Amino acid sequence: MSLQSIKRWLVGLFFEMAPTVLFFFVAFMLVGVLFKLFVSRYQIEFSAFARAAVAALVVGKVILLVDWAESGRSLSPHRRIVAIAGKTFLYAFAVLVFGIGEKVFEAAHKAHSFSEGVDSLIANANMDRFIGLVLLISMVVFFYLLMQEIELALGKGGLYRLLFELPEPTPESSPSRKRISMR
Repeated sequence: MSLQSIKRWLVGLFFEMAPTVLFFFVAFMLVGVLFKLFVSRYQIEFSAFARAAVAALVVGKVILLVDWAESGRSLSPHRRIVAIAGKTFLYAFAVLVFGIGEKVFEAAHKAHSFSEGVDSLIANANMDRFIGLVLLISMVVFFYLLMQEIELALGKGGLYRLLFELPEPTPESSPSRKRISMR
């Protein structure tokens, strides 16, 4: 494997990840800014940019890895909403597991014992905030997967055309342009 082929692979990976990471960065920045607005009343410091950037990179890579792993499987016999809901549930479950794991290891490190760390975590857990975060991330992932399915249904560039190009004019005699009078 030459240096040139590694460079091509990395550039290809960058361009493959860029739209996904950009989507999640913008979404998490919006969530972070909203959170910052909500907590500013209590003089709590919060860095939305750094958290949004890290979360976007992690979630973007995870979504691409799961898409790559599922490339051999087909969910075609199911309705698309079932596939979207199933994937969203899997991502939410993964966020839940990794989030709890991170908190357990952090508490165990501070307490210098795994069992004391778990006990401390259970005693001081703020489950409302954590579940709220999981729900927010799940909603963002659901929206991304929905857009991905729409793009798949419309064909490459179809979502862009649908949202950003002017619609083609239809003749006035077309049934879709007739107005229904309400009398």
